[in-house]
Amino acid sequence: MAYQVKPFEQGVLMALASLTYALKKSPGFDGAALDAAAKFFTEVPASGCAEGEAFDAYEWPLSVVQKSAADIEKLLENKGN
Repeated sequence: MAYQVKPFEQGVLMALASLTYALKKSPGFDGAALDAAAKFFTEVPASGCAEGEAFDAYEWPLSVVQKSAADIEKLLENKGN
């Protein structure tokens, strides 16, 4: 069973998507460095976050950071769904 996101967490994820989008659309921003860092932290999870629902919850915000600006635009067009 996948982790069930609470409303507050959903809001934080959408705020993170908004910030990621703004950064990736900013001239001169090193999006590859941001993606690499998020990938690293996904591959080397924090203590207690390596399996099951804990990993699902941990990995989700990191996956948002790795999305392209185009993917986030689609998310915004679909109102977060």
